[in-house]
Amino acid sequence: MEKTMEKTMAKNMTKNNTLKKERHTRTLFSLLPNLITISSLCLTLTAIRFAISGDFIYATILLLVAGFMDGIDGRLARFLNTSSEFGAQLDSLIDFVNFGVVPGFVVYFWVNTYQDVKGFDWAMVLFFAICMVIRLARFNVDLNSKTINPILEKYFFKGIPAPVGAALALLPLVLYFEFGEGFYTNPLFVITYVSVLAVFLASRVPTISIKKIPIRNEFAYVTLMILASIIIGLIVKPWLTLAIIGITYAFSIPITIFYYIKIEIADRANENNQ
Repeated sequence: MEKTMEKTMAKNMTKNNTLKKERHTRTLFSLLPNLITISSLCLTLTAIRFAISGDFIYATILLLVAGFMDGIDGRLARFLNTSSEFGAQLDSLIDFVNFGVVPGFVVYFWVNTYQDVKGFDWAMVLFFAICMVIRLARFNVDLNSKTINPILEKYFFKGIPAPVGAALALLPLVLYFEFGEGFYTNPLFVITYVSVLAVFLASRVPTISIKKIPIRNEFAYVTLMILASIIIGLIVKPWLTLAIIGITYAFSIPITIFYYIKIEIADRANENNQ
């Protein structure tokens, strides 16, 4: 009897030690999401290097690729079941550099190729970074706050998301790559545009969360055709396609505000009836 108990205790101790080791160890594959996040930082910092040397096309491409990488690292971490507090903090800090600092620098160097605007361009860089850090800080706080309206918080963002804001900041460059010089290359227009965009980043203006839009079965084929057309456009005419996407998103904001207010009013009416 005593021998049996000793064997059982020994097995339990071995099992507990194994579990402790598993908690304190990781596979190399589990670090892949963090590696993608860090790689995106390397790309965006390299984008500054290209911008300094005047290679704005390469700088823009690297920033857009970094935005795509930001969209997959979190999903990959959840898919691999390797989400952690460290990964969340790393992602947030790198998001600020990637989307709050680097786009401003790229636009700054591009604007300075046209004319000296006496410090307004640098003020734009600072203002954009400040608004972005406010947006990211508020996002982190909202993650731990109580959900007030699940529907609104599921289908809408508060302000323009960081990667989208960074991409929209590059819209004047994208238009220049496709159409050449125009009103969108005027330094004062660019500075005003980026500054207004920064306000939308830090604001609580509702913007659509595209990834959670429900698609009915009867519209599945149409949706696939639209997505396929976008992919073809990115292959054949990338700058024109990106410009159309950016402008479409900008015009969608007033429509999003209308639907947000409509849903909020309906929700309050239901609460009063109850």
